[in-house]
Amino acid sequence: MGATGERGRRSWTPMQPREGGRGRAAAQPRPWTDHASIPATPRHPPREGRRSAPPLDRPRLHPGHAQTPASGGPALSPAPGPATPRQPRGQRPDADTMAGPELRAALEEQLRHLGIPTVSVDHPEVFTVEEMMPHIQHLKGAHSKNLFLKDKKKKSYWLVTVLHDRKINLNELAKQLGVGSGNLRFADEMSMLEKLKVGQGCATPLALFCDQGDVKFVLDSAFLEGEYEKVYFHPMTNTATMGLSPDDFLTFVKKTGHDPIILKFD
Repeated sequence: MGATGERGRRSWTPMQPREGGRGRAAAQPRPWTDHASIPATPRHPPREGRRSAPPLDRPRLHPGHAQTPASGGPALSPAPGPATPRQPRGQRPDADTMAGPELRAALEEQLRHLGIPTVSVDHPEVFTVEEMMPHIQHLKGAHSKNLFLKDKKKKSYWLVTVLHDRKINLNELAKQLGVGSGNLRFADEMSMLEKLKVGQGCATPLALFCDQGDVKFVLDSAFLEGEYEKVYFHPMTNTATMGLSPDDFLTFVKKTGHDPIILKFD
């Protein structure tokens, strides 16, 4: 409170803050600051190792496109693209990575290594027995029809080789193989490419050297009992037919690790 003045009148004096007391001190004005004189600080300074964006006047390079600077200087070389990943290799990389002609050459090398003589005839590309026969009917011996089959659950695959004029009942064949009637059907081309490395129109028992043990081989007994001089199959391509003796053919099949299931189809 303030002190008393003349009688009957009071005068007031502003409350002064006491030293260490409760009075509120008068607000002091803040000093003027010239913000333009303060250097700007980036909100998020770049971390160590972080790549900064290129200047606006610097052209960006895109893979596969050479660019010329605005100054008319020499063209900038394209940035190198990503490296092509290597293809995974299987247990038999030669069969996994070869094309048709190379696979045929690999087959012929296998046969030479076993000392098996062969005869071959080149002809136009064929996809059915009916298309093939006009080109090879002059060759004396047993010609083949080859079916690549699977069971209903794709747990097993069969390559079935019969005389070219056989009519095959899949239900009867399924019973003979013990898989149950109605459980045998044709496999798709991708499965044949995966297992035997040949595609549509090229199914052949000579491709068994590419198999990793996933395919069972079924052979018509007539190839071995018919007293044929030669038996004929595609040599990894449907633009040729290869012949060899029945005994040599059986030797080759067994050397691939396959014990043929020999069935009568008469």
